[in-house]
Amino acid sequence: MSPRTPDSLPKAPARDGRAPLPRPLLDALQDAGVAPAALAQALGLDPAALEAGLDGAQADAFLVAAWQRVADPAFGLKAGRRLRPERFGLSGLAALASPTYGEALARKARYNRLVWGDAYALARQDADAVLTVQARDEARPYGPAKVDMELASVLAFGRQFADPAITPRALHLRRPRPAFAALYREVFGCPVHFGAPANALHLDPADLGRPMRSANPGAVPWLDGAAEAALQALGDDGLAARARRLAAQALPGGEPPLARIAAALGCSERTLQRRLADEGWTWRRLLDDTRRELATEALRDPRRPVTELAYLLGFVDANSFYRAFRRWTGRSPQAWRRGSAGGR
Repeated sequence: MSPRTPDSLPKAPARDGRAPLPRPLLDALQDAGVAPAALAQALGLDPAALEAGLDGAQADAFLVAAWQRVADPAFGLKAGRRLRPERFGLSGLAALASPTYGEALARKARYNRLVWGDAYALARQDADAVLTVQARDEARPYGPAKVDMELASVLAFGRQFADPAITPRALHLRRPRPAFAALYREVFGCPVHFGAPANALHLDPADLGRPMRSANPGAVPWLDGAAEAALQALGDDGLAARARRLAAQALPGGEPPLARIAAALGCSERTLQRRLADEGWTWRRLLDDTRRELATEALRDPRRPVTELAYLLGFVDANSFYRAFRRWTGRSPQAWRRGSAGGR
């Protein structure tokens, strides 16, 4: 990657709270000849903070410097193919213990903000299951390579722990076609479309139901509990987080309109949409993700009737909820409860 001076860089995206850099990223930098601890010291950062927690400005400064030193635009693709499970953090361990690949991806989407990773949305689009990476820092020098690493790593994860035959139907990337475009086909094994509206991996929905060889249903409640506590400690008070809380409170009365949420936040609908986009969300995706989180959390209580959840989550009927839940996880609510509650 060609170096750029700080004055020429787009502004780094804001984020509240402190979080560590992903361990796979640190390992990949080390493998590429960039010593993370030495680089941190050169930037005036405590090397221990790389895994203990950095604020947004610190993380951005480190990543800008690291990408300049790597000087390989294909670094993200190459790094995403190498997994070291023994170095997985809490989000990786929760995904590893999941019963199916789809549930592993859902946990990845939920817990990835525990590190300086990108946000994910997993949804059904036409006949595909689509994993979209919502990168807030895509305009940064390291942004496209970070997206590459995220998408390559989730596919490598599925092939290693679910089924080596998993092959995406298509890969869509916002970036222009790079000089190393052929490497994408080698890594993903599917058609690649550059200049797309979103960064998205299109999968066969049947792949979401593939059982994980590393599944540990008994460990899932413990890992989820620890991850949820860590999310609360992160203290993310961005607009998306506040809109999510308001939506969760309103859902028992039916699906809340955007206008109601915008009014509660003291802004117009257009302003809310723009600011959600700045944080990597659309209103529809945020609402869908909120429902998914609430549903999977509620299903851990075996006493709660599944049919009751449809109305608590603002669906018009139980069938709508069942269809949405299968789109989220590739399984029925009952099957998800049996697999994820550890038999409780």
